[in-house]
Amino acid sequence: MKEKTVSLKNNIKNFFTRHPVPHIGFQISSSFISGIRVSPPDRKVRNHFILPFEGDVIHPSFYKRNMKDPKELEEKLKQGLARLRVSDEKIAVLLPELAQKAFVFSFDSMPNSVREIEKILLFRVKKQIPMLPEDTRVSFAILDSNAKKKVLVTAARDSVVKEYEDFFGRFRLRTRVVGVPSFGLLNLIDCAREKDFMLIDVEKDSFSLIAVIKSEVALYRQKPFAEDFRAQNDFDQRWMGVVQEIENTANFIEDKEKRKMDCFWVRLGVQGSGPAALNLLKEHCHCPVKPVESRLKLGIPSKDKEILSPIVGQIL
Repeated sequence: MKEKTVSLKNNIKNFFTRHPVPHIGFQISSSFISGIRVSPPDRKVRNHFILPFEGDVIHPSFYKRNMKDPKELEEKLKQGLARLRVSDEKIAVLLPELAQKAFVFSFDSMPNSVREIEKILLFRVKKQIPMLPEDTRVSFAILDSNAKKKVLVTAARDSVVKEYEDFFGRFRLRTRVVGVPSFGLLNLIDCAREKDFMLIDVEKDSFSLIAVIKSEVALYRQKPFAEDFRAQNDFDQRWMGVVQEIENTANFIEDKEKRKMDCFWVRLGVQGSGPAALNLLKEHCHCPVKPVESRLKLGIPSKDKEILSPIVGQIL
């Protein structure tokens, strides 16, 4: 693993591995598996699929095995591969957001040695997660900053990453990039132009928030939904809980940084939520709400762009 210094003007990619970006990518969540294939010459999407799970297939977890029903997952991937028309390929895979942990750390200075940087980052991660498993691996990007050294860090267990790598390997698919959905989405936003915003990614079991202030990542937050929250039948009550979490985080950032956010970029990775959830967010959030999928100039339906946007941001 090599140190990589990047600006938010560029893509934040290849967090766990440092290989050229593949032209085929997959995302697995607790509610669906999706995939896209782009043509190498022009990087345009040629085929894609989104297949929802009928049963309890994936339980995203940082600590434990994620795959609860490998047979259904295998069947869905077979269907998806038939649509993509691929085999024996190098691929990118986005883990479920809850299968990893992410942090934004600041330092006055950093050592030159990658090994020393990793030691420092692991020490900082352990302070956040005292019972950190020994097989945890970290990957990082040192971001351009006007002040301190700012480092975007992701941590995941080798055993969890290997679970996904081995699964795709059974189909002669070689995982070359392992990424995180929210960071794939961040690649789609022109941070130099937007400057002050919050990126919100809502999934069936969790949501994540990335706050960007003065074009720099200021905060990453991940919050799982409780079982009773997911079971709520009242649509407005369920989504107002999301609004409250968004507003609380935004107010905290604005108070701390003394800057007001310009907008909230939102991706709703919950199939069936659609315009109603977006309209509710627009009505009750204090900042303008914009769908991330509006950034994608792809000739596919809007609802497909919304689901596929993290993997599009990862490999395009």
